Amino acid sequence: MRLGTTRLLLSRLKFFWRCETMSLKAYKAGSPFPPLQAGKLRVYSMRFCPFAHRALHVLAAKNIDHEVVNIDLKNKPDWFLKVHPAGKVPVLQQDDKVINESLIVAEYLDEVYGSPKLLPSDPYLKARDKMFLEVGCSAAVSVLKIYYNKEDRVEIWNNWLEKLKVIEDELASRKTPYLSGQRPGFVDYMTWPCFARATAFSTVFPELKMPSPGQYPLLVAWMDLMRKDPAVTAVLNEALLLEHTKGVLNGVFDYDVGL
Repeated sequence: MRLGTTRLLLSRLKFFWRCETMSLKAYKAGSPFPPLQAGKLRVYSMRFCPFAHRALHVLAAKNIDHEVVNIDLKNKPDWFLKVHPAGKVPVLQQDDKVINESLIVAEYLDEVYGSPKLLPSDPYLKARDKMFLEVGCSAAVSVLKIYYNKEDRVEIWNNWLEKLKVIEDELASRKTPYLSGQRPGFVDYMTWPCFARATAFSTVFPELKMPSPGQYPLLVAWMDLMRKDPAVTAVLNEALLLEHTKGVLNGVFDYDVGL
């Protein structure tokens, strides 16, 4: 086994050792509330939610001890709506503390827990990253419209491809392989999840072509790096994401694919 492969497997094992999943299957209406452990960090998630994956990537990158409770977002338990009335994921809960919204959750985790720090400590550089997120994440997220509007997928896809220029230009401006520098950081983990979903769309619909090296060389190189990153591979199974995506595109929301 190659050294790189060994390191990747060890990284995955390290993350899963720190992550306790109450049940991989999604909790739905009528499911009993899984009791909280004092001091334990809990993440309410959904196995295929790109926004929940933002938080999970941060947890993996920082090797934070936590437990995951997956939620059926189409048939939510009453107790989850009491935790977060909007019914969205991710949500953090630790004792009497409850935090929601993916970017807020991710930044909280980075601030509260130790190294590696994913956001810069320098106030200007941190502000620069946050300013980019306003445009970069908006560009990346636009592709998700295909989930609920597949008839207009070509128009949505072409608009998405045009918007990706802002990420290509940012990589060119920063002159680093990752948006966060020489290693992946906050901006990378917040932006990446939408590209994994785009890959699934491209597989389902062959007319939707992923960005090419001729079109966006820096972006494509970044995508290749992110796809192999241990904090990404520890969270996402691309084969199962593809099966889930096929279901959603046909109106079937199976949150327990592969279980």
